[in-house]
Amino acid sequence: MSDFGLKIYDAAGNITLDGADCVTRLRYSVEIAAGVSGNVALNDIDGKSTCEFGIALEQNKTSHHVSRSGTTITWTAAGGILFPSSSTLVVVFLYT
Repeated sequence: MSDFGLKIYDAAGNITLDGADCVTRLRYSVEIAAGVSGNVALNDIDGKSTCEFGIALEQNKTSHHVSRSGTTITWTAAGGILFPSSSTLVVVFLYT
């Protein structure tokens, strides 16, 4: 049996988002310049499940680290000598 669609796993290997099993919608997106860190408060996500991540917009560079604490989504510039920081598209999916 084949699996199709989007599946996102946490560091422990647990599925945190399975597009085939739930309804998802894009709640928030923003393009962040390379090297810039910041955050945004999304009060309507309180008590709801989300999946948030960054997509590098430049080849051979590192996307921002994206995390959630309560209703705040935070992005932190990443990168180093080998793979410098990239401009990043930060997305937050809300699902039920």
